[in-house]
Amino acid sequence: MEQPSGRYARALRVIGQDLADLIPENLAIKLEGDNWVADGLCSRSRLEIQEAEGNLTGLKKIGAKLRAGILKSSSGQPDLDLAPFHRNYNHDDIDRLDMQANAYRRGSGGMPEIYSLGERLRTIGKVIDGQNGEIIRIFKDLHHVVFEYRDAEGHPQKLEMDNTELYRLQRAHANERTDSKVPNLA
Repeated sequence: MEQPSGRYARALRVIGQDLADLIPENLAIKLEGDNWVADGLCSRSRLEIQEAEGNLTGLKKIGAKLRAGILKSSSGQPDLDLAPFHRNYNHDDIDRLDMQANAYRRGSGGMPEIYSLGERLRTIGKVIDGQNGEIIRIFKDLHHVVFEYRDAEGHPQKLEMDNTELYRLQRAHANERTDSKVPNLA
């Protein structure tokens, strides 16, 4: 199956940007037909804030954030009250979210934040795209990422990386992007 260049890198970056505010404890992503499915666990308070922002506008959003902050314990301990989340993304969702993010990025300039969930997932997508592969599933927790895909010949592949290995791969991809934008003066 022939696929457009950067297909997975773009879609995974967009999904990561959309889920970034949840700061997922773990995250599983798979492609079912033409729809991306993302499931995971995150802090219940973060999920409630995001859901409130989706349903409310203006001052009501601020009130929801304040209530979540007031109701949250201030013991200095991490928030261990985790809640599951589930998101579906179709082609139109990916395009719409990407256009929104592009409008935001235009004014910021510079390199993307390499530690962001969007950039981490983009890196995984670049690996799969580079192999002309087909995604099976991705799983990310706080310390590791595992991704499974079929290579161009249809053989299943599985890669596991810790955060340091993923960071090194991200840096290499970021340097490639930077180097390709610098004109060759020789």
